[in-house]
Amino acid sequence: MKFSTKSCWKLALSMLALTGSAISANAANYAWPANFEGVMLQGFYWDSYSGTNNTKWATLTANAEELSKYFKVIWVPNSAKAASNPSMGYDPVYWFTNHNSSFGTEAQLRTMIKTFKEKGTDIIEDVVINHRSGVSNWTNFPSETWNGKTYKLGPEHICSTDEVRNASGQAKPTGAPDTGEDFDGSRDLDHTNATVQENCKAYCTFLIQDLGYAGFRYDMTKGYSGYYNKIYNEASKPTYSVGEYWDGSYDAVAAWIEATGRQSAAFDFPCKYAMNEAFSSNDMSKLAWKANGTTDQPAGMIHFGYPQYAVTFIDNHDTYRDSWNKFNGNVMAAYAFLLCSPGTPCVFYPHYIENKAALQKLIAARNAVGVHNQSAVTVLRADRDCYMAEITGKRGKLAVKVGSAMASPSGYNDSQIVASGNGYCVWSTTGGGVQPVEPVDPVNPSTAFNVYFDNSNSKWTTPYIHYWGGTESTWPGVAMTKVADSNNVWSYTVPAGTTGILFNAGDGDATKTSDFVAVANHIYNTSGDQGVYSGGGTNPEPPIVNPGNYPANLYLIGNISNLNWASAHGVAQNVKNNGVYEWDSIEFADSGDGSAYFSFLTQLDTTDGDWTLANDADRYGAASNDEPISVNSDSKIVLYPVNVSASGACAWKTTPGIYAVKADLSKMTLTLSSTTAVVTVPITENGEAVWFNLQGQRVNNPEKGIYIKVVNGKSYKVAL
Repeated sequence: MKFSTKSCWKLALSMLALTGSAISANAANYAWPANFEGVMLQGFYWDSYSGTNNTKWATLTANAEELSKYFKVIWVPNSAKAASNPSMGYDPVYWFTNHNSSFGTEAQLRTMIKTFKEKGTDIIEDVVINHRSGVSNWTNFPSETWNGKTYKLGPEHICSTDEVRNASGQAKPTGAPDTGEDFDGSRDLDHTNATVQENCKAYCTFLIQDLGYAGFRYDMTKGYSGYYNKIYNEASKPTYSVGEYWDGSYDAVAAWIEATGRQSAAFDFPCKYAMNEAFSSNDMSKLAWKANGTTDQPAGMIHFGYPQYAVTFIDNHDTYRDSWNKFNGNVMAAYAFLLCSPGTPCVFYPHYIENKAALQKLIAARNAVGVHNQSAVTVLRADRDCYMAEITGKRGKLAVKVGSAMASPSGYNDSQIVASGNGYCVWSTTGGGVQPVEPVDPVNPSTAFNVYFDNSNSKWTTPYIHYWGGTESTWPGVAMTKVADSNNVWSYTVPAGTTGILFNAGDGDATKTSDFVAVANHIYNTSGDQGVYSGGGTNPEPPIVNPGNYPANLYLIGNISNLNWASAHGVAQNVKNNGVYEWDSIEFADSGDGSAYFSFLTQLDTTDGDWTLANDADRYGAASNDEPISVNSDSKIVLYPVNVSASGACAWKTTPGIYAVKADLSKMTLTLSSTTAVVTVPITENGEAVWFNLQGQRVNNPEKGIYIKVVNGKSYKVAL
């Protein structure tokens, strides 16, 4: 598909002429960070205030430890009280004074924003300023006071073209005609009016300065000129701004970005339309467009001129609700394309829940090589059965293949495969680039090869493997053999030419995995391909005994008193001769959900704290995400190697308090022990006593047991 750059600029200039504004070449940028490496999450779906996988503020806060490992920005619904109840927030009534919504209370909202911010993840709000609802009728907007000033809108601030003009018993609108499309669910605001502009500027500033949001997703930006998003951003200075300009035309979306003075990014609907077309027709050539009419590039706003300002996505709350997803059940292949392309990818919450392991793997691969929103892409192939491209990050490269073709990129080999699934495969290289090797087809090697299965979670008596391709096993397949000296890893040598595998409990259809692409020397579990088994790759069954290459220092990070959870903050301990690291007294603080979380780094990131340096070093963590550990009990330590799985290191979960911590890397075990230390001793007067248990937790009404009694700054160990 070819688009005219000339027509794009003509439309952009005509829109600017209508607003009477000129864009300054030196204008400050409040759109989207350049060279941004993060991935974004749409942290909700339609009616997601209810159900098992709800996205209420408290639920997101409880999952902050996991989500913050993979997402740098999370987009949440409008948080103000709305006209309907329950509501998704698209009929807002209040802007400043009432942020109690169907997703939770204002206190829970503030806790969520603060919790994620401390973990390095920013929250942006779905800002609805195209239209507004009244308190008890169509036009009676509330009077609200913030920061010493009262803000009030009335019928004179509603577009004269709004449908309320024809409604009986309602005040008539007297504002200017709408500068965009009409919305008939609430009253369209007249953004040409100075009072409306003043209210919107203050509202956006309130969201940043008072509630703590980092930016905005502007709803229905086709409803008013993009010029107004420019002036609202310049007033409030968000870190992130992205508009919902729902249009499949490259020229139209580009013109809107230009109308904002490039002060806002836009959702890449042209890319969404191209992916819909590619996957609904099984024609992967549609994933590429011609830049300047000559050079293949990824389709959409990311293909020419606007990758910094493009937020790419597979589905959102609207398209998913209305069944506008056209991926023939193969959403992950679409995400492989998205996460191996420039722009800022936005993952849809239901997709994350349904494909968590696979998406985490793709995001980790993107992060490991430092792919960013302006990364250069070389499209290697764009055929009906194969889209193949190589993208260059700050620390390496990714190559991606999408489609049914059994193909691999020249210069890569199967040991560099970091993710694969139905219709996609991703290769990775970091540092100095790919070493020249003979190209190998990872899914169809010419000799027999080993595959492995991690049975830790499935706990089948004997895992079976069913394979097909060159030859096919008789269903339900053949029994696998347990790997010696492993906890629960099983192996089997499949014949040459094997392309597909699945695992089962030997009982046939009753208990089985999905179909997986067969990749030599990779290990799988019930979720899918987990990467290379041993030989320098991801190994979910690390050896019980550390080989002895102990790091000089180990940094304990997490919810530690007086320290935020960040890659720049940690409590260091030197290694002892036998690979043991001991902290005599660590006070773990409440993360906000009644628990504390922690893990270990071998290198802090003291530059900008964005985890880049931390993930470029080995990390040590728990065997499973948020694994509970109790006092005087041991837990297995797992090594998460540099550039392979470091960014996905799992944390331990414990009760807030004061503990002695011992990490023994010779045995790969972690132990928490009781300590009598009290880190912060309160000063009391008149002999008033303050009590602590031996874990350092304050106790208001001590019963029978041993406690620390603090009186006038002195502490005593007391048996009651």
